[in-house]
Amino acid sequence: MGKAKKRSLQLGIHDKFRYMTRETALNTVVSNIDKRSEVLDIITLFDFSAEEMLEAGASYEDVMAFGGIVK
Repeated sequence: MGKAKKRSLQLGIHDKFRYMTRETALNTVVSNIDKRSEVLDIITLFDFSAEEMLEAGASYEDVMAFGGIVK
Protein backbone atom coordinates (compact mmCIF):
# COMPACT_ATOMS: atom_id res chain seq x y z
CA MET A 1 0.00 0.00 0.00
CA GLY A 2 1.33 3.41 -0.91
CA LYS A 3 1.97 6.20 1.57
CA ALA A 4 -0.86 8.41 0.31
CA LYS A 5 -3.47 5.68 0.52
CA LYS A 6 -2.30 4.72 4.01
CA ARG A 7 -2.64 8.35 5.17
CA SER A 8 -6.09 8.65 3.62
CA LEU A 9 -7.31 5.57 5.45
CA GLN A 10 -5.97 6.88 8.76
CA LEU A 11 -7.79 10.24 8.46
CA GLY A 12 -11.23 8.85 9.28
CA ILE A 13 -10.14 6.77 12.26
CA HIS A 14 -9.78 9.70 14.65
CA ASP A 15 -12.88 11.59 13.47
CA LYS A 16 -14.81 12.49 16.63
CA PHE A 17 -17.83 13.98 14.82
CA ARG A 18 -18.60 10.84 12.90
CA TYR A 19 -21.74 9.75 14.78
CA MET A 20 -22.30 12.65 17.16
CA THR A 21 -25.94 13.47 17.90
CA ARG A 22 -27.18 16.58 19.67
CA GLU A 23 -27.54 14.71 22.97
CA THR A 24 -24.07 13.19 22.88
CA ALA A 25 -22.62 16.56 21.89
CA LEU A 26 -24.29 18.20 24.89
CA ASN A 27 -22.96 15.51 27.21
CA THR A 28 -19.49 16.01 25.73
CA VAL A 29 -19.70 19.75 26.33
CA VAL A 30 -20.77 19.34 29.95
CA SER A 31 -18.15 16.71 30.72
CA ASN A 32 -15.29 18.65 29.04
CA ILE A 33 -16.35 22.18 29.93
CA ASP A 34 -12.90 22.95 31.40
CA LYS A 35 -11.26 22.40 27.98
CA ARG A 36 -12.54 25.61 26.44
CA SER A 37 -10.87 25.31 23.03
CA GLU A 38 -12.39 21.86 22.36
CA VAL A 39 -15.84 22.79 23.64
CA LEU A 40 -16.20 26.05 21.67
CA ASP A 41 -16.30 24.22 18.35
CA ILE A 42 -19.06 21.89 19.52
CA ILE A 43 -21.11 24.72 21.06
CA THR A 44 -21.03 26.78 17.88
CA LEU A 45 -21.65 23.76 15.66
CA PHE A 46 -24.82 22.70 17.50
CA ASP A 47 -25.80 26.25 18.61
CA PHE A 48 -26.44 25.33 22.24
CA SER A 49 -28.22 27.80 24.50
CA ALA A 50 -27.26 28.51 28.09
CA GLU A 51 -30.53 26.95 29.25
CA GLU A 52 -29.76 23.65 27.51
CA MET A 53 -26.30 23.51 29.05
CA LEU A 54 -27.61 24.29 32.53
CA GLU A 55 -30.31 21.62 32.27
CA ALA A 56 -27.67 19.09 31.22
CA GLY A 57 -25.74 19.69 34.44
CA ALA A 58 -23.21 22.44 33.76
CA SER A 59 -22.63 24.96 36.52
CA TYR A 60 -23.85 28.53 36.11
CA GLU A 61 -20.37 30.04 36.42
CA ASP A 62 -18.95 27.78 33.69
CA VAL A 63 -21.75 28.62 31.28
CA MET A 64 -21.48 32.37 31.91
CA ALA A 65 -17.72 32.20 31.33
CA PHE A 66 -18.46 31.64 27.62
CA GLY A 67 -20.04 35.09 27.43
CA GLY A 68 -21.66 35.98 24.11
CA ILE A 69 -21.07 32.59 22.52
CA VAL A 70 -24.11 31.02 24.16
CA LYS A 71 -27.55 32.57 23.91
